[in-house]
Amino acid sequence: MGLENNAFSFFPFGALFCLTLFAFLAVRVYAIRQRYKSDHQKDDIAMILKSRMAKGEIDEKEYRLLKDLLLK
Repeated sequence: MGLENNAFSFFPFGALFCLTLFAFLAVRVYAIRQRYKSDHQKDDIAMILKSRMAKGEIDEKEYRLLKDLLLK
């Protein structure tokens, strides 16, 4: 790698730096996706319960109870 010629190569440090940046980027993308998914999951639960209440499958009391249980 150039050590025998009294010249030092920075390739191992550059590769390690790139791997570190890639790891930080991957963790950040994962965190953003999880946050996006959990926010929309709450909206989906409310929409499903509202549609069931509109169809007459559940009444308003059951709607409020299920919504409180599922959104905790």
